[in-house]
Amino acid sequence: MNFPKGAGSQFQPAKFEERGTAVAFTTPALSQARVRMDSRDNLELTVSAFSGVKGNYVIRWKDVPDIFSLTMHDRALQEAILARNSCLPPDIRMAMLETAKTGLAGPEAQLSAEESLTEEENEVLLTRYYLFKSALEKLSGGEMKLNVSDFTTASGRERIKSGLAGIAKGLGMTANELYERLERWGGYLAPLGMPGMQKECRVRRLIGGISGLADSLTQWADTDKSEASYLAHGIARVALFTEDFARDLATAAVRPVEYADRVLANWDKAVANFRQDIERLWWTVDGWEFILLLWKDAEDRDRDSQRAAVTEIYRVLPIIPEKEAMNRPNLRAMQESTRMQVRALEGWNSGVLDIEMIRRVETVKRRRI
Repeated sequence: MNFPKGAGSQFQPAKFEERGTAVAFTTPALSQARVRMDSRDNLELTVSAFSGVKGNYVIRWKDVPDIFSLTMHDRALQEAILARNSCLPPDIRMAMLETAKTGLAGPEAQLSAEESLTEEENEVLLTRYYLFKSALEKLSGGEMKLNVSDFTTASGRERIKSGLAGIAKGLGMTANELYERLERWGGYLAPLGMPGMQKECRVRRLIGGISGLADSLTQWADTDKSEASYLAHGIARVALFTEDFARDLATAAVRPVEYADRVLANWDKAVANFRQDIERLWWTVDGWEFILLLWKDAEDRDRDSQRAAVTEIYRVLPIIPEKEAMNRPNLRAMQESTRMQVRALEGWNSGVLDIEMIRRVETVKRRRI
């Protein structure tokens, strides 16, 4: 067994992959701990402020059940992530949803996971529909009659492919190849959606939520007289920086739709580029859904409960790594505002385990944005 190592220094990741992806464990000691790949492409866990020590522990993923007394849900989640052998945020999120869907985290979490998976399927369908529509208008100068339901049946897909035949020939490919490329492209864009969609997809909702959180915490901090106000201002600065960074990445990811012909004709190179943009966007918003839900839960509570929520949010705050945002204005100032160390799930001013906060953390994990 590999025992935890690496404690004693402030964790300063240089890239998203080093920061890792937040995992919704129900075991309090592992709340929002992060999974990442080590130098040998094996999964490992980073745990902050463990046992009250400043810094981070790093634990081999396969050793986690030997070191911590995990709930049944967390054992299943640990195994699901191990089976995927990936630390990419979409893969971790899918492992979390599939595990929650088993009911091991309770009926509320099960229902939320089922609804999230259904909603995700609907967002993929809608995004593909709008992408096909937009691309075909640009490629043919006309408009093919499409229905969302066409993408859910074999006959509908064949009808679309028949309509693509002439365009595909002009691009030097078959109708099947053109359909498959547009379908994959729509899948990549689904977390963002397409311009003109009335429904906001998940990542768009998160970006908007991060902006709203910054405003809410700034107003709260301006009226609070405790040390938690300093933490709240720091969180708000990180939120605004993250929102701005995420919006730029979102714009870059959707922009290639404007020159769909070049993307489809040079598919291998183009798909690598916008897949990278989407992955960076996923990394950027990772961990923020939990934060938004935790603050939403605290907004109508008393001041001490709000201060406890601010402290827990500050502890798990996802900082944009320096190499990901090089030459970005205000990066250094934003990082400096998050130097204070806080400990996991303790009262904001007592230093003892906050049982009520643990209960609320577990409650918000069953919800979704």
